[in-house]
Amino acid sequence: MSDSDSKSRFDGRDCPRWARVARPRWARAACLLLSCSLLAGAPGRALAADGQSEAQNTDDQRLSRAKAKYEEGVEAYRALRYADAVRLFLEADAISPSAVLSYNIARAYAKLADDAQTLRWYRNYLRLNPEAKNAAEVAEYVRALSDALAKRGLQQLTILTSPSGATVVIDGNPLGVSPLTVELHPGNHSVLLSLRGFSDFNDDFLLPQATAIDLNVALVKGPSDNRTPADAEREPGRRFGIVPYVTLGAAAACLGGAAFFELSRRSAQSSAANEQVQLDYERDIEAMNSRQTTARVLLGVGSVLAVTGVTLLVFNARSAPQSRAVVAGVPGGATFSLERHF
Repeated sequence: MSDSDSKSRFDGRDCPRWARVARPRWARAACLLLSCSLLAGAPGRALAADGQSEAQNTDDQRLSRAKAKYEEGVEAYRALRYADAVRLFLEADAISPSAVLSYNIARAYAKLADDAQTLRWYRNYLRLNPEAKNAAEVAEYVRALSDALAKRGLQQLTILTSPSGATVVIDGNPLGVSPLTVELHPGNHSVLLSLRGFSDFNDDFLLPQATAIDLNVALVKGPSDNRTPADAEREPGRRFGIVPYVTLGAAAACLGGAAFFELSRRSAQSSAANEQVQLDYERDIEAMNSRQTTARVLLGVGSVLAVTGVTLLVFNARSAPQSRAVVAGVPGGATFSLERHF
């Protein structure tokens, strides 16, 4: 029997009468509603599936780029082109950070005899993978490299913030954004961390001579997160925002205007002294008096604004939070954590 014969036999019209079950009207209506609901939900599911697929494709592309950079770095390392290997490994790590890449970066820097960078990336490797099989071996590298820095009168500090991206100022010098690794002289230092939407963190810490440390800071969201549009122009963390500066600016404008009208008054007075006609003399005298009054009013207003602006500026200092430090041991070093309370 051909396919067409099979289809025609079971197309419904050729079915036996007992096989044709008449559906009630309510059943047909229910089927219609069910079909419509399924069709209505299909576009949403399709869009969701497309979104997941697009995100998956983006992740796959990112990992593919990182893998390509990593493989190029491996080839450069094997070819003894260690500077190229460092560059390629760093590019791969910027795309997709991993403990393996940190280890490879450290090995490449070791070949370049860059102790500070080697120490930095070995420490990052232990930070990302503290349970690594070679953790004890890498911790020994960290200790040896820390000793080498100590002999040069330096020690390494890594500043980690949650969230990252905070501006780091140490001893009054802006050094970059977190996460940040620097080498400093051992001893007491001050740190200021600033991130928009979070309260500034300001505290002192001790950098030991013997070992590198991590400084972990959990930033606290500031009250400026819930500010109104009228408060948006106010400087975060200061009581009066930019009001003192606006007041001082207005004071300077008033004082400048007073000086201008005073000079104009003197000019009118000089003109009046040289006038030969009575009407011209009276006109100059009137202009002189008017400018003198304006100069005095501007001088008084400017003086009041200047005093007000200076007073507001004095009381516009940031409030310093209370902080405490916590030191914890890590493989090959120590972790120095700072916390603060309001």
